[in-house]
Amino acid sequence: MRFMWMNSSHLLNANVKSKSKASRFIGVTMFCLATLLIPSTVLAKTKFLGSPVASYPLQCDETFSCPASLLPRVSFWVEVFSRWDTNTAVFHDKQNPGRVYGTLSRNEGCRNSRRDGVIDRERKALKKELESLANNVDKGSPLSKPQAQLHSLFAGESTTQIRAAAGRIRCQSGNKDRMREALTQYQIYLPTILDALESQSLTSELQYLPFVESAFNPNALSHVGAAGMWQIMPATGRRLGLTVNDRIDQRYDPRDATYAAAAYFRDSVDVLSAAALNKGSLIKAKNLNPFVITSYNYGVSGMERAIEQVGLDYEKLLVEYKSPSFQTAVKNFYASFLAARHVAKNVERFFGVVQPKKNDRILSFNTLEMIRNTSAKRLSKSLGIKKEVLKELNPALRSVVWDHKALIPKDYKVRVSYKENGWQTALNQMNKLPPEIERSGYKWHRVKSGQTACGIAEKNGASCRALIKLNKLGKKGTIYVGKRIKVPTKTGGISVAKAGEPANQVVSVYEGETSSSDSLSSEYSVKRGDTACSIARKFKMSCNQLLATNGLNRQSVIVTGHKLQVTASDKWHKVSSGEGACLIAQKYSVGCSTLLKANGLSRGSVIKVGQRLRIPLAS
Repeated sequence: MRFMWMNSSHLLNANVKSKSKASRFIGVTMFCLATLLIPSTVLAKTKFLGSPVASYPLQCDETFSCPASLLPRVSFWVEVFSRWDTNTAVFHDKQNPGRVYGTLSRNEGCRNSRRDGVIDRERKALKKELESLANNVDKGSPLSKPQAQLHSLFAGESTTQIRAAAGRIRCQSGNKDRMREALTQYQIYLPTILDALESQSLTSELQYLPFVESAFNPNALSHVGAAGMWQIMPATGRRLGLTVNDRIDQRYDPRDATYAAAAYFRDSVDVLSAAALNKGSLIKAKNLNPFVITSYNYGVSGMERAIEQVGLDYEKLLVEYKSPSFQTAVKNFYASFLAARHVAKNVERFFGVVQPKKNDRILSFNTLEMIRNTSAKRLSKSLGIKKEVLKELNPALRSVVWDHKALIPKDYKVRVSYKENGWQTALNQMNKLPPEIERSGYKWHRVKSGQTACGIAEKNGASCRALIKLNKLGKKGTIYVGKRIKVPTKTGGISVAKAGEPANQVVSVYEGETSSSDSLSSEYSVKRGDTACSIARKFKMSCNQLLATNGLNRQSVIVTGHKLQVTASDKWHKVSSGEGACLIAQKYSVGCSTLLKANGLSRGSVIKVGQRLRIPLAS
């Protein structure tokens, strides 16, 4: 048995039948059968499709599956990436995305709909038209030509289903122009991505995920705080070993973020493989990988719970798995990945020749390790390198560093323009200069009854807007009596230390970072609200594993204060040349039959070099 998801040779070679230029975007799906012509009095601005969503019969292999029920959804996303730009709002069925009703040309597509209400009005008008259609069909009334055309989208469906669809109208912005720009950036980062994936024994096909996440924009920031090319959340970044604080955020560094993303996928594959084995599922890459991809949007723990419920059946997952957070965006994630992958693999068909952007700085630079806290201004001046160049080479350094309000920390490795004989002489001269000190630029104030944010700012000669921004108070600037807030001062920034004045140490001011020491504990005290399975998830154990470790079963009752034995998750071993299953088992002091059973193998199974085996915890 081979674990196919980790072998980069198992790539998809989609042999899609060629189409003529005239029919490139014209096809017939099971949903969109004809052009819609709803009267302008009903929908004044929406334009219905001149040609329906095309059908893209993807040919997938043993690495990624393409379930038949998913193909209309994938076809819709192919056209989102290749047919409609970001100034196009596309109205479609949330449950059946391939059923597209029409489009609306509007700045920023579906965004900012609350500003003018256009999107909401168009959605309501379309809903009303669908309900009217259902009523006419129920009454047996003659249908107008536009209604008949609209009805053709629901061939074989009842009026109850039409009414249900009226409540599922969704707006999706196009992505064609962002996709084209992403394709020009793609080749710049590809070598790093492939190296990172190979370092974790992962399939190279994961290279296409940034098309979905950020369109290969290393400066992307979502409204929920996900940042960088791989859209990593702050807590996730720290867990993956990235520095994320007020002055350094490695999520914005394409190289650092890429290796962190590869580590995430490695963990996802291992955890979800263990969950599948515990469920008794047969692990194949094409079955596991849809869950791995979805975990990047939904979380590994979420997909672990899903596998416990439905096993390794992705089509069953989309239909049967129920969770308040398992909504449209999550359900579309794997389909959008397959679509972006298809477009990127067939770029000339969709975009013609796309010239990649040249960026030599990615390949040529020196790295200098700071031996003390240093300002970007001093570094630029001492080395004779423009600040703009340093900023490009060091995307992880945040604006407070470039605005001369914070120092580059000691031991930080700064990238500088490439110089054949290095920068040691200039660096030595810079380090002889007097040390620099960093002043906070704010003072603390405890809020008293009757005070407002702007009143406090005015009293201290500070900007109200600056105070609100510094304390992240939101648009209303709400403050609470007794709470300490920061008041901006004019003394902040960087200056040269005076004789005898110690240079201050750089300390992150990020608030909310928590210790993870609990995860290393071998004993856990049950807290109020805990369940055996919730505790198991916290320590990356299966629920059955935690129960067995503590001599419990599914009917056992745990009470607050009860001590449970918890352990780290199972280890994984990468098979080397000359190793057999029993030899590996002996190395980790576990029984050979135990190791075989943990991996769904038998005595006659063949293991391959590079294959990863789950090493169960010794009992």
